[in-house]
Amino acid sequence: MELRQLNYFKAACELRNFSEAARVLNISQSTLSQQIKQLEEELGVLLFDRIGKRIIPTEAGMAFLPYAQKTIQDATDGKQMIRDLKGIRTGQLHVGVTYSMISLMIPALEQFTQSYPEIRIHVTQGTSEELLQLLDSHELDLLLSFKPQAMSNDLETVPLFLSELYFVVHHSHRLASLSSITLKRLAETPLILPERGFATRKKIEELRRKYRLSLAVGIEMNDVHTILHLLRGGYWGTILTQAAVANEPDLVQIPILCAEPLTSPGYLFWPQGSYRKRAASAFADCLLRVIREGSFRPIPHE
Repeated sequence: MELRQLNYFKAACELRNFSEAARVLNISQSTLSQQIKQLEEELGVLLFDRIGKRIIPTEAGMAFLPYAQKTIQDATDGKQMIRDLKGIRTGQLHVGVTYSMISLMIPALEQFTQSYPEIRIHVTQGTSEELLQLLDSHELDLLLSFKPQAMSNDLETVPLFLSELYFVVHHSHRLASLSSITLKRLAETPLILPERGFATRKKIEELRRKYRLSLAVGIEMNDVHTILHLLRGGYWGTILTQAAVANEPDLVQIPILCAEPLTSPGYLFWPQGSYRKRAASAFADCLLRVIREGSFRPIPHE
């Protein structure tokens, strides 16, 4: 049994098509089929049912898949450990960040690249749910995100801060001079909100249901940067966390008057049980410095 056979098997399980798996692996379909057949002969079982051009993992294939994934991950971790023994001057780092936290990621990227200019960084933005799935499948080395209420316990978490939820407008907006805003007045104000799937939007929806609010939502968008840009026209307002509008001096954060605290917990997430790259730990240190320098509330110990 060879590592490449396990990689071929894993790709075929994920894509359910030998032709597509061969294309992704950059090998011929005949090579893929031959290697899978050799693996089946060694194990003494069929790993796939062939149905026309489609393939479906058999019961034995599905049972074998977690062991193949673990072996592949262990080999990847072992290679990374050897690289780290040689130092962290080169290599690649895959980090994830929610749209609402990109303003915290940018200064951390600047610090890290000054110290480690030869490390190539891949940054993936998305919603908390999307990025947690990527982290769980080991496609990210670490993730900066708000913590959804319902999430898998198979990830390591580092609590970072509590970020307040604010009504946010440009300083030219007619409500910019308010020291706070009531829920009634908030409901009467034209809003741009993050799309559903964002942790912030889920918090807003909880607030809306609890107090039976009918918000005047004119635009929903999956890009926080564009929301902030549209606010500068002076007409729209939004509801975002403190973290989302950090380093935006022309925007005004107005507290929302509510009987309960409106906060979202920010966390650093790591894959569970896999080797942690030294470069990932160094990048996390940069993030922690940026957060310590900000005016964020710590998360109380549970």
